[in-house]
Amino acid sequence: MIAVSKRSISSVAILMLLAIGTTFTGASRETDQAALTKKLWPPSRVQEAIQAVEEQHRNGLLSDASYEKKMAMLKSRLAGAYISESLSVTDPPLNFIQNGGFEKVNRNSDRNRSRWLWWGGWSWGGDYENMWEDRPAFVHSGQFSARIKCTGATGRIGISTPPLPAISSATDYRLTFWAKGEGDNLLFVNFENGASGTLREKMGDSWKQYTVLGKPVEGKNTYQVYFYAIGGGTIWLDDVELVPAGGKLDE
Repeated sequence: MIAVSKRSISSVAILMLLAIGTTFTGASRETDQAALTKKLWPPSRVQEAIQAVEEQHRNGLLSDASYEKKMAMLKSRLAGAYISESLSVTDPPLNFIQNGGFEKVNRNSDRNRSRWLWWGGWSWGGDYENMWEDRPAFVHSGQFSARIKCTGATGRIGISTPPLPAISSATDYRLTFWAKGEGDNLLFVNFENGASGTLREKMGDSWKQYTVLGKPVEGKNTYQVYFYAIGGGTIWLDDVELVPAGGKLDE
């Protein structure tokens, strides 16, 4: 299912990406980083982000200092000189999820939207809130996890990845994540807009790793992954990874 509001989310997701990137060592990893960065940040996306930042500055939503910082980062990306700090490259394989541990929080977003950088978010009815969780028993690793809580009527709330680059020779996209829940929760995970694969399950009261395989749709250049809370109770998510099975990034 595709929400009407997803187009408005895309510009926010682009701006979220500005604060995210990667560190790694070794010549082969540097090559993989460059290839992945090129896939995730083509010139058209950088130009779109520049236009979004300029519009926010004109509308008074960004201070001069914040505007200058973001524009410098974007111009560096456009020149191919920007080195990010969070985009994960392992050997092997490549993890297409940024901020998969939900450590980079978005303190300025509404509670019914995404509270984490890079991720997009929205709500379609019901009473929910998204919030970062810092209680150790509800964090799988690091300092934070993502908490999605129903505070009244059920409906649907979610977070999603931006469009991710398709790998034409990949047989599957392997999504793994850790989750736990309480109450009458129900988690719906779905590959969309270029891949298909679904999980719909109640999360137990202890941390468990889940795997969902996404099957690429022929002829599509990108795809996305959506996490929906569609029941009551509370769901916690942490340590999300997404890797292609087969294929080469620089094909």
